[in-house]
Amino acid sequence: MRSTGPGESLLTDIKAQVHVNAPFGMLWEQYLPLFLEQRLNPEIGLDAASLDRFSRRDFVQVADRLHRAGLNVTLHAPFQDLLPGALDARIAAATRARLQDAFDLVEIFQPRSIVCHIGYEDRHYHGVEELWLAQSLATWEPLAELAARSGTMLALENVYETRPELIRELFSRFQAPTIRLCLDVGHLQAFGGGNFPAWLHEVGHLVGQLHLHDNNGHQDEHLALGQGVIPFPLIMSFLAQQESVPVITLEPHHEGSLLPSLQFLAAAWPWPP
Repeated sequence: MRSTGPGESLLTDIKAQVHVNAPFGMLWEQYLPLFLEQRLNPEIGLDAASLDRFSRRDFVQVADRLHRAGLNVTLHAPFQDLLPGALDARIAAATRARLQDAFDLVEIFQPRSIVCHIGYEDRHYHGVEELWLAQSLATWEPLAELAARSGTMLALENVYETRPELIRELFSRFQAPTIRLCLDVGHLQAFGGGNFPAWLHEVGHLVGQLHLHDNNGHQDEHLALGQGVIPFPLIMSFLAQQESVPVITLEPHHEGSLLPSLQFLAAAWPWPP
């Protein structure tokens, strides 16, 4: 390896340990060469449009190039319009069928994790939490078993959830040991109330993955780390005391926000190299 200055060397180390989100369509059309050149580990978004548009051969081609480059992969399953805990049997079946489309690609990409949205909202399920929990369990357990055959963790991500106690209850009912929480700090700040101490107390021990981006507490702005109000030192300090290092994904949605986020992480990284 060629010699680099301390700053560049540290950034190289951080890049090797994190993932950067990218929809599959954008990788295919534009960004795959950049990910390969910059040695960025992708978290590949498998939205419904990509799952319908691209062939299995297309997915194999991209996975092969990433694997030959020695890059690690995570996947993000589709989420728009999906209700994993739907009480309506037909809606639940449609949701599970679309999720299955993504999980069918796990054997191709061999990802460290596949991220799915938990999908609870009080406005839909308040008062019927037990039914929602049962339906959610029926959705996630078979998919977790399928992912585990490839050594892949199922990471369930918070979005509009405001009660960490309900998430803790959901996880207490899982039998599969490979289901973990994907804590999206931006969603928690913008939609979930932003009470990080309470969330970390209730579900911090369940975290297997982090989605990192920043905002000012009003919208899901996906700012570079350190440009909003999210208490990253608190979060990182807590998680550094847990047994394992979570899978970490950066979600830069704006031009020029990846490098500042990497630099922020390099300065705040709490785990041993």
